[in-house]
Amino acid sequence: MGIIERCHDPYGKLSEQRRRQLSRLLRSPDQQLWERSRGLVIRAVPLVTLEMAVKSVSGRPEIRSAPDPFTLYRALRFAVG
Repeated sequence: MGIIERCHDPYGKLSEQRRRQLSRLLRSPDQQLWERSRGLVIRAVPLVTLEMAVKSVSGRPEIRSAPDPFTLYRALRFAVG
């Protein structure tokens, strides 16, 4: 099971559309896609958004640009681990 399949929102597994969105962001992060994805809930309890997870692993209080794929992957692992 891949890291994206382990992400859940309050309603259960992420929709296919949201899984594809995260996959695209991991493959090729860009600012516009990051802006659309930063609020995605990737863990239901406790509630964790993608941006919250990135902030936790990067140690930066503000994320101004799209994170690199390695940071995004670490954030997903942080959230679902």
